Amino acid sequence: MIQQLFGDYLVKTGKLSESQLQTVFECQKKVRVKLGLIAVAEKLMTPQQSDELNRLQAVVDKRFGDLAIEKGYLTEAQVSKLLSLQGNAYLTFIQAITDNGFLKLDEIEASLADFQKENAFTAGDMEAIKADDIDKTIALFLPSDVEPLQVELMQTAIRTFIRLIDSDIFVEKAFWKSTFSMGSYAIQHLRGERPASLLFAGQADSLLTIAEPFAGEEFETVDMDALDAVGEFTNCVNGMFCAKNSAKCELDMLPPSFRDGDYIAKANRMCILPIHVGQSVVYMITAFDETIVI
Repeated sequence: MIQQLFGDYLVKTGKLSESQLQTVFECQKKVRVKLGLIAVAEKLMTPQQSDELNRLQAVVDKRFGDLAIEKGYLTEAQVSKLLSLQGNAYLTFIQAITDNGFLKLDEIEASLADFQKENAFTAGDMEAIKADDIDKTIALFLPSDVEPLQVELMQTAIRTFIRLIDSDIFVEKAFWKSTFSMGSYAIQHLRGERPASLLFAGQADSLLTIAEPFAGEEFETVDMDALDAVGEFTNCVNGMFCAKNSAKCELDMLPPSFRDGDYIAKANRMCILPIHVGQSVVYMITAFDETIVI
């Protein structure tokens, strides 16, 4: 996520153009390949084993390498080797910028310092972001008074988003609202000791950024079939969250619901997290110890 966050900052500050940033991303893709593809290329796993783990990630909230070790397909040493071959996201991003002659290293370092200052990130925060630690990075973009389980729900959602929808996303600072105007949406409520809601919303066709990769098909518009796919993705996220936290509190998942149009979400306190996916913005909206009313 560091390359998307910092890349967006470089464009906004005029250090890179949008086309230059896309060139950098394309260069990165030649270096940063999915772990499963590298494992197959290195003859450490079969294509069938890689596909099996990719499917498993739709129901288990774990990294590819961790699942491969659990299944006995790879050793910890082999996973470490594959990660080194995959390349550090921040370093490959910087390398791609300098290789293309867009910025010099000292210019990048100066911009990174400005990025850190503008966001009030500590040195430790920056290390977490540059190391692509998703959980710590997401926490930095949430209000300080978010309920811990609510933080965990959002972290689960972003991890799942990166695995199943698009690895090249970035987020903006989240904020509290009691009402929020939105377009099409898919929502699922959790009922039990700590009632909660998870909702994905967007304007125009932005929810297709979730529907198409999750369903594995193209939709002409955000119709009921597309929204059903978004609802199933929401169900996938909540399923992993509830399974992981079953010892902390009992929660039952109600069936997802979805609608197309213009609506207003209401709750005493909703945490709104904007997620940039390609050229679109999707809003992840959560409430805890209450449910969202549409």
